[in-house]
Amino acid sequence: MDAIQQQMYDTWRAVRSGERPPPLPGTHDREVLRGLWGRYRSRRGAGARGRGEAWPRW
Repeated sequence: MDAIQQQMYDTWRAVRSGERPPPLPGTHDREVLRGLWGRYRSRRGAGARGRGEAWPRW
């Protein structure tokens, strides 16, 4: 079953039981990616150098 078929089945089941349908696939992708990027940056720490910076800039 692919994502579209799963979405259709979940929507049908929610309507049939009187619940709200689930969000469309990809609705919250931007927020998830921003959260992951923020976690990545915070793990690198304040003292970490970016790519290509072998020496500190004076």
